[in-house]
Amino acid sequence: MLGVNYYFRNIRAGYSIQTVFHTVAERVGRTLSIRRTYLPSPFAGLPSILRNGLYALRRQRRGELNHITGDVHYLLWFLRGRRTVVTVHDIMYYHRLAGVKKRLWKWLYISSLKRAAYVVFISDFARRQVLEQIWLPAERVAVIPNPVDDRFRFCEKAFNDSCPVILHVGTLGRKNLERTVRALEGIPCHLRVVGSLSADMARLLREKRVNYSCAHDLDDGQMAEEYRRADIVSFPSLSEGFGMPVIEGQAVGRVVVTSDLSPMREVAGGAAALVDPYSVDDMRRAYLRVIRDRDYRGALVRKGRENVRRYSPDAVARQYVDIYRNLSE
Repeated sequence: MLGVNYYFRNIRAGYSIQTVFHTVAERVGRTLSIRRTYLPSPFAGLPSILRNGLYALRRQRRGELNHITGDVHYLLWFLRGRRTVVTVHDIMYYHRLAGVKKRLWKWLYISSLKRAAYVVFISDFARRQVLEQIWLPAERVAVIPNPVDDRFRFCEKAFNDSCPVILHVGTLGRKNLERTVRALEGIPCHLRVVGSLSADMARLLREKRVNYSCAHDLDDGQMAEEYRRADIVSFPSLSEGFGMPVIEGQAVGRVVVTSDLSPMREVAGGAAALVDPYSVDDMRRAYLRVIRDRDYRGALVRKGRENVRRYSPDAVARQYVDIYRNLSE
């Protein structure tokens, strides 16, 4: 039986990629033989890269395909490239670098993609980012979206139009929490923030008199419960490789407010309230319309449930299995 070895970052490096690809691997494992390899170091310095690369090299087996699940593209310098698939989530970090560090990062994480048998991007936005930097043959490139985990299931909830719970996912600068807070000033609601708040952000919330609470370090089950308790999912991000909260919110049956930017616009599939994430006024208008217009809300929820079918684990896994089989022929 054809086998696939999935290479994951060390679990301390973050959970998002692991979450996505455990879902993929579980479905692929119903058809093919799979293994999971976790790298020993969570760090990204050169000693850790060498340690992880040599460990990955020892873990590969003849006759088996390798699949680098993301964010450790440098493993391509250690693995048999023509037997290796890599999934690229984004290269946003590259654009924040300069000088020698930028050139080295490009060699490790972007130029290395030329060695892969197949490069899969989670969005067309991610594909365009990479192809602006290097050339890859079209026959070795595909766009396959991330799947939505089975835990994010439709759960009907009466909308609280007098004081809706607005779930905002993420507190990094690009998650756009500051403009969200300013847009919600004076709107009766409860802002539920997932992520750690800085002192400045807590101060802004108090200054704008936005009722809020905060949670962080949630596992997938706890995160799914946050979606179920929400009335609106807020994700007006400035930059993403994909935007999982968009489809997770839609899968649970919640109205989603997200950015009219790629890739969130494409991921939403016409089933979200799209906003200019740089405009507090535009964001405010969107929140008010969602709260006040029941027919608009209902239409978005119905379209969202249709849209998430594109991201079912079975549909995503089938696309990967097709790639593995083509490479094994």
